[in-house]
Amino acid sequence: MTDVLFFAAMAVAFLAYALLVLGLVKLFAQRQINRRLQQTHSTLAVDMAREPSQVSTEGSWHALLVSMSKLSVPQGDWQNSQLRLKFIRAGFRGPTAAQTYFTFKTTLTLILPLLAALVIFAWSPATTYSRLALYAVSLAGIGYYLPDIYLRWMTSRRSDEMRDTLPDLIDLLVICTEAGLGMDGAINRVSLEIARSSKILAEEFNLAALEIRAGSGRSTALKNLALRVNLEDLDGLVSMLVQADRFGTSVAESLRIQSEVMRMKRMQRAEEIAAKVPVKMLIPLIFLIFPALLSVLIGPAVIQISAMFAK
Repeated sequence: MTDVLFFAAMAVAFLAYALLVLGLVKLFAQRQINRRLQQTHSTLAVDMAREPSQVSTEGSWHALLVSMSKLSVPQGDWQNSQLRLKFIRAGFRGPTAAQTYFTFKTTLTLILPLLAALVIFAWSPATTYSRLALYAVSLAGIGYYLPDIYLRWMTSRRSDEMRDTLPDLIDLLVICTEAGLGMDGAINRVSLEIARSSKILAEEFNLAALEIRAGSGRSTALKNLALRVNLEDLDGLVSMLVQADRFGTSVAESLRIQSEVMRMKRMQRAEEIAAKVPVKMLIPLIFLIFPALLSVLIGPAVIQISAMFAK
């Protein structure tokens, strides 16, 4: 059974590194093409010849990302799926975000088992093949899912920051609307002012303002904002603004009520975190503080009693 597991692990490792070599071969082929293009344009002036070298470097980096990411890219129209939406919610909106994500997936999946095998062979050469295969498969799975964990952590961090700053943004919206600005102008103004408190929330509202100025409807831009952020409080705010726009109700009064509700929720979240502190303090109290106190208080008595019995 151990031999079967060993040969299966070796076959999987050989296949993975063969795919890695194939990606590197494609990278070198792309670099050779870029070098030939650069030699073709070598007759240009010196000040104009710097751009092809920069493009060649960027092209090599992009070719590396594409070659490595092809090993982990899922099949189908993933660009319009939930995975693309996860990139947007985590704040990764660059043209190479997907390639970088899948490149890290491939690299970590291949590198972590290799490093673990080297460390095990160096420190414990007597390790059985079955245990080595188990370690390799486990680390490959961990490396494959590490980018997902990082993506989820980035999304959660952005959501927490926007949730804490949203009541202040609503207060600014109330001030702008009561001062005579329309909702479009208020969103644009607030996206500039809230940048001092939260650059993430300012960026999201700035994108919504740009969508409105580009010709998209206000309701569509606000719904896209709620879809990008995926925050319950912001969903309620967007629903309220859409209904106020549709039925012609007072926006300032609705915003003021919404701000009070969000501040109450923020206070409740703070109280919940404060209520969890005594429970979280039990572990360090029991395992770290109490043994030190007992050793200080009871230690001298134990020493004296042991000395009396020794006599």
